[in-house]
Amino acid sequence: MNKFGLSFCAASLAALCLAQSAQAAEQRPEFVVGVVNSVTGGASAIAAGAVSTFDLLEDRYAKDDTLPFKVRFINYDDGSDPAKSVNTVRKLIQEDGAHLVICCTTTPASLAVNPVVDEARTPNLSLASAASVIDPAAEHPFTFKAPLTDRLMIAYTIDYMLDKGYKNVAFMGLDDSYGEGGWVEFKNIAADKGLNIVADERFARGDTNFTPQALKVSREKPDAVYFHAIPPSSALATAALRRVGYQGPIFHGAGTPTPSFIAVGKKAVEGAIVGATPFTVREQLPADYPLRPVIEAFVTSYDAKYGPGKVDMFSAQANDTMLVAIEALKLATQAGVDANDLPAARVAVRDALENVKDLKGVNGIYTFSPDNHLGIDERSTLLVEVEDGQFKLLAD
Repeated sequence: MNKFGLSFCAASLAALCLAQSAQAAEQRPEFVVGVVNSVTGGASAIAAGAVSTFDLLEDRYAKDDTLPFKVRFINYDDGSDPAKSVNTVRKLIQEDGAHLVICCTTTPASLAVNPVVDEARTPNLSLASAASVIDPAAEHPFTFKAPLTDRLMIAYTIDYMLDKGYKNVAFMGLDDSYGEGGWVEFKNIAADKGLNIVADERFARGDTNFTPQALKVSREKPDAVYFHAIPPSSALATAALRRVGYQGPIFHGAGTPTPSFIAVGKKAVEGAIVGATPFTVREQLPADYPLRPVIEAFVTSYDAKYGPGKVDMFSAQANDTMLVAIEALKLATQAGVDANDLPAARVAVRDALENVKDLKGVNGIYTFSPDNHLGIDERSTLLVEVEDGQFKLLAD
C-alpha cells in the first residue's frame, strides 16, 4: 500500500475512534443536580463562597467527559427565605426532574425542606450546620450533609474548657434557629460533662447594640464566654463584651472563622478561640497531613478563577458537598442505575450516598452509613486563636 493509502487508513481509523468516543459520551446517563443557595437576603454573606465554588465546580464537571455520566446543574436563589426554599425544591423535584438536590444555606431552610424531600424520596445534601438537619438519620432518610455539625464542634470546645479548669461559663448566641440549635447542643453537652452555665443571652443578626447583653453576662463573672453566631454579629458582640470590661477567655463556634470576623472585630477579637476545620489553618498543617494535597488543589483552582485570598470556610464546605454528590453519582452509575427511571434513580442515589467511604475532602474524610448522614467525625475539629489578625492553630 502506498503512502497515501496508509495515511488515508490512519485518518479513517482516527475518525472512527473519535466517532465512537463521541457516541459513547452521548450514551452516558445524565443526572440533574438542583442547587439552591441564599444568593440574596440575610444569609447571602455566608452563601457567597459556596455560590462561587459551585460555579467553579459545575463548569468543571459539566465538561468532564471522563465521568461515567453527564451532569446538568440547575441553580436557584431562595432569597434566604425558608418558604421560598420549600417552593424551589418542589420545583426542582416536580418540574425540573432533579435526581439530587443541594439545599440549603441555612438551618431553618434545611429543616423546612426535609419533609419535602422525604415525601418525594429525593436525596438532599444540606449546607447547614445544625445536627438536627440530619439526626437521627432514621427520621431524615433522604437528607445528608458535609459541613461539620454544631454538636461535634461544641463537644470538642467544651472538652477544651474543662481541660483548662473552667467551671462556670456564659452563652451568647443568635435568637434564630441557628442560635437555638447551638444553645440546645451547648446546654445538653455542658450538663453531660459537668460544666455550669451562668448566663444565656441572645441577639438578632441585624443588631448593632450588644451592650445590654454584654453587661448581663459580665456581671455573672463567668470563667469563659461561648458565642454561637456568625459575622458580623459575632464580632460586634465580642467587641461589646470587651468594652464593658470582660477580660476572660472568649470562644466561638464553627460559624465564625472567616476573614470578615477579623475585619469587623479588629483588635477586639484578638485572643478569641474559634472552632474550625483543617482548611482554616491550611498553611500551618504538616507537609504530610493527609488532606493537604486536596486542600492545595482546591485553593489553587479557586484562586485561579477568583483571585488570591478570597476562598473561605463556606467555599470549602461547598467543595466537599459537591465531591460527595459526584461520588454518590459514580457509585449509583457503577451499580447500573437507570437515570431515566427517575423515582428509582433518586432512591439509588440516596443509597449510594450511604455507601460513600473514605472520601478525602477539604475539611475531612467522609464515610457515610445508614446511621450516619454526616460522614465527618471529630478528627476534623480544631481550635484556632486570633493572633495578630490571623487564625493560628491552637496548641494543646
